[in-house]
Order: sequence, then C-alpha cells, then structure tokens
Amino acid sequence: MKRVTLLLALFTSLCGASRPTPVDPLPMPPESVEPQKITPEIVLANAIQAIGGRREIEAIDSFQLHGLMHEPNNQPIIEIELATSKGGKVLGVLSFGNLGKTSFGSDGTTAWEQSFEPDQSPIFKIIDQETLSQKVEQINWLEWFTMLPKKLESMSFDGITQFDGEDCYKLKIQDDASNPELAFFSVTTHRPKGRRTVESTPNGDTVVDVYFRDWKHVDKLLLFHTVIFSRDEKQVRINIDLIEVDSVDESIFELPQQVKKLRDQP
Repeated sequence: MKRVTLLLALFTSLCGASRPTPVDPLPMPPESVEPQKITPEIVLANAIQAIGGRREIEAIDSFQLHGLMHEPNNQPIIEIELATSKGGKVLGVLSFGNLGKTSFGSDGTTAWEQSFEPDQSPIFKIIDQETLSQKVEQINWLEWFTMLPKKLESMSFDGITQFDGEDCYKLKIQDDASNPELAFFSVTTHRPKGRRTVESTPNGDTVVDVYFRDWKHVDKLLLFHTVIFSRDEKQVRINIDLIEVDSVDESIFELPQQVKKLRDQP
C-alpha cells in the first residue's frame, strides 16, 4: 500500500476547503462601487449573490459530489466521492484504483475514518470533529468559500490584480502569525476565482495556487466543476462530474459495524 500512502500524501498536500454552511447576513452593495470604497463585505456579498444567493445556499439539506483527480499527464489517480447532510452527517470515499480505498464519515454524532494496516487489512478509528472537518474541506471547496465571512475580522481588501487570466479583487486573510491567505474574486462576474497560500518547506517558501473553473448550474446555484492545484510549476486537476443537492439517501450515513464496536466499547 506504499503507493496509496504516497497518493494520499499528494492529495493532502495539494488540497486545502460538508455541505455549504449558511453564512452570516452581509450588506448588499450598490451595483457599482468606486474601487477605493470596496470592502471585503462587499466582495463576499457580491460573490454569494453571483452563485445563487444566501437564501438558496441555506435551503440546501444535503449535498453530494463525485470527481476524479488527474496527474499532470492527465492520468486519473484518485476517485473522489463526498456526501453530506444536515445534522453533521458525512460520508467521503477516496479510491485509488486497484490499490484500495480509504473512507471517513459521521452519523452526526460519531466521526470516524478507515485506513490500511501494512498488510492491507482495513483499520477503523474514531476521530474528532476538527479532523473530520479538515478531511471534508480537502474535497469540498465550496465549504471554504461559504466559510469566508466567518473571517471578516482578519480580512482586508488588497486591491485589484490579475489571477488566472482575469482582473480580480484580492482579499488578504491574516488570522494568525503564518503567511496570509489570499482569496480572489472576478471583477466581471464576482465569482470566486481561487486562492493563494505560501507554504514553508525545507527548501524555502513555495506558492500554492488553487483555481476554480468550469462553472455550471446545479438547480438554482452556479458552481465550479473543475479545481486546479498548482504547486512548484506542477498542476493536479479535480474534475467534478456530479454535483447534486437534496437527493442523498440518508441510510449511507449509518456507522460501519467496526465503528459501532469502537464507539460502544468500555
């Protein structure tokens, strides 16, 4: 399972953002605002409106997606499945072809993950909510976007710049002592275009860019279906071929028997 471990490490290092989380109400700006008067509140309010509006996002009870991660040579390496539902229910599955799969989930109360022992036998363990949230965010970047209003206190408007070939509003997020996170939003469409982070490595700092592309309607929402991860001049792509809302079979969130035994043991 060494290759599975390496692929999972690649996925975790490149990915960074459960169903879309309701956001706090934001002031809706006028149709045109002078650049010097642009604020993070205005940028985020326009972005939320551009993908369908806060009311439509909050109305979602369940959310699911399916996609494939491709290497730079276009070879698919990981199949990704994620389903979430109200009450904190989650089921995520990462498949590595004939090398096996890993999974994680929650019935809304108990969170868990399944990995492999060196002899390839599956192993289950109970995890905390923070670990579960991190796993979900690595797959569902809509969660990252809808959670941005929670960071308004540490956010500032940093001008207009080019990102992924388009003029974008740049928001700087500095919520701890590490390098700031940058979020980019199209000046033309107001949609989120991506984000940029700088990571420290043994060989120095490296820039990691994430691009959101291929926008399509899903019911009343307009969502991106391609996510590009760019790091050290190498790109990995996730093509999302299925996004559905309010159609998840709730039975899939039932805990595996192995997890129930762990939960109920003294």
